[in-house]
Amino acid sequence: MPPYTYTDAVADGVNVDFDVYKINTRITSAGSRVDSGFWIDKRDRLTRARRAELLDTDFTYTSDQLNRDVVAPDQIRTVVREFRGKLFTDIFPGRTEVPKTLVFARDDSHADDIVQIVREEFGKGNEFCQKITFRTGKVHVAKQVLREDGTEETVDAWVDAGDKPDGLLALFRTAYNPRIVVTVDMIATGTDVRPLEILFFLRDVRSLNYFEQMKGRGVRVLSTDELRGVTPMPRPRTAS
Repeated sequence: MPPYTYTDAVADGVNVDFDVYKINTRITSAGSRVDSGFWIDKRDRLTRARRAELLDTDFTYTSDQLNRDVVAPDQIRTVVREFRGKLFTDIFPGRTEVPKTLVFARDDSHADDIVQIVREEFGKGNEFCQKITFRTGKVHVAKQVLREDGTEETVDAWVDAGDKPDGLLALFRTAYNPRIVVTVDMIATGTDVRPLEILFFLRDVRSLNYFEQMKGRGVRVLSTDELRGVTPMPRPRTAS
């Protein structure tokens, strides 16, 4: 019996087809160089503490070292800004709500950088973009609290979501926020997030099988009404 292919799954209505939108930068393709005499930040891998260091020789890095040995915030910002600018014109023309988006980062530190930049570029609050990796046991959300004068106030809060992926992803699956989630490997396989519409790869994936598993997070069939439950969209007009 021939293998059951992705094309077969689309034809059978099990999965949906997809489009690819590429964003290339010079640093992504060829790396870059920092000239001697410039100050750079050195970051501790575990604590993420930073210290300034003056380069006494030129520092050249390759695209493979990007986001692993070298963090280039401007490169991340350029990609995120391009994504934001083309989202409602080229990627999802006519839409007004940011689709549920899953971003794959290289490691936990890289994920933190992406979350910070996405929040800054979209300007929609901390609950809009969250990190869900093996190091997160809680999810950052906006919470309504009652003041002493009887009025309500929106504050940032950490909601205990447990240690299992299903607990961490509950809000992403069922609530309006977060719209964008950043992960490393935790949501790559074996996790179903049906309202997901965009997979955003900010890391290299050198294994075809692993890429297929990661791609599988965003190709699940979902009814229109189920999608509207977390992503409001105008209903199509009917002829009278």
